[in-house]
Amino acid sequence: MSGDSSASPPGQPIILSMYLKYANFTTSEYRLQVGNQVKYLIISPGTFDKDRLSSPLQSLPSLAYRNERNVAEVSRDEVSGNLNIIFSKRELVGVPFDWHQTKVDCLDLKNTGQLTDTVFEARLHSILPTTSPFPAIMVAKIATHAWELPYICRQTEAYEFLEGSGLAPRFLGHIHENGRIIGFLLEKIEGRPAYIRDLRVCTTALVKLHKLGYLHGNVDRSCFLITDEGAKLVKFARLKESACTKLMSDELMALRASFVCDGEYVGVASLWGDGDGF
Repeated sequence: MSGDSSASPPGQPIILSMYLKYANFTTSEYRLQVGNQVKYLIISPGTFDKDRLSSPLQSLPSLAYRNERNVAEVSRDEVSGNLNIIFSKRELVGVPFDWHQTKVDCLDLKNTGQLTDTVFEARLHSILPTTSPFPAIMVAKIATHAWELPYICRQTEAYEFLEGSGLAPRFLGHIHENGRIIGFLLEKIEGRPAYIRDLRVCTTALVKLHKLGYLHGNVDRSCFLITDEGAKLVKFARLKESACTKLMSDELMALRASFVCDGEYVGVASLWGDGDGF
């Protein structure tokens, strides 16, 4: 995902995402675009105050990621007060499999609207060929930190299982960062949240999923997007294979209960997130 580079001089790093911890015992982490690559910046606790952690690049010397080094660790010497910067190369883990033929560089995507912390509406940059097969606007899901990767792995696998079923948004391709897969692209379906009047079509969609041999694993009414074609399922972080009719029956009962008991408003943006917080 590329940010707006107009605010940064040519050649200067651009912050793509950040994970800030203001406590004195936890590091703050940043994903940076440096030229046509993604690099990482880690700032040790106590190095900067809260305000500087929000925009640390202005307080750092030029970051020279030479050769294949991809991580810069910054700390402050307790005696002299000087900054110490150590560059290193780390092997970063990605999704260990790819099943779709299409792969898109995360830097080729323009964020056009944040939906959740790690899900956003995206389009390809205008500098890319206009003959692209992608829709104008898509939904991108990426893991910006290592602990988010298991969710991406499970969902990537789930969309492979559901390919061609018509039960879920179309999987458009994998998103990679310097070659490692960190997310995926989905078609953006126009729809609305599910309400009590939609219980029947949502039940029909869930039954079809069960007939394919899968449990959704975390089903409630926020897992459905109501479209002109019926109900589409989303949020597959807990999808699992199962032929147990008892578990399927329990899941159908849980779905009905969520429609009866959950009176809270469900925003369209939240439908693209996941019940596990991702």
